[in-house]
Amino acid sequence: MKNYKTVLVIEDDPWFAEHHMRTLRQAGFGAKHAADGISGIEMLDESLPDAVVLDIFLPGPNGLALLHEIKSYADLSRLPIIACTGSASLAPLEKLAPYGVVDVLDKGVMQPDDVVRAVRRALV
Repeated sequence: MKNYKTVLVIEDDPWFAEHHMRTLRQAGFGAKHAADGISGIEMLDESLPDAVVLDIFLPGPNGLALLHEIKSYADLSRLPIIACTGSASLAPLEKLAPYGVVDVLDKGVMQPDDVVRAVRRALV
C-alpha cells in the first residue's frame, strides 16, 4: 500500500514535465510522466494516481479529448485534474470543471510552486 500521494503529469514539453516532476517530488509526492495523451490513458489504466496535471494542448489526442475519455470511466471520473496550459484564457475553469478540472494554471505566468499548491488544494 502506498504511503504517499501520486500525481500523473501528462505534458509534451520536456522542460515543463521535468519541472513539474521535480517540484512535486521535492514536495513529497510520487510523480509519473506521460509525454502524450495515449500514453497518459495507458498509464491511467495501469495505475490510478491521486491527481493528474494535464497539458490541455497536447499533440495528437489533446487534453480536451483526454478529459472526455477520463470522464467516461467510473473509476476515473472523480480524479482531480489540474489543467496546465499556455492559453488559460482559452480553457477557463468554469468550462472545464464538469470534466473534473479543479484548477487551471497558465504556463506563461505560473510560479515554480504553483503546481504543488494546486495539487495540494485538489487533494484536500
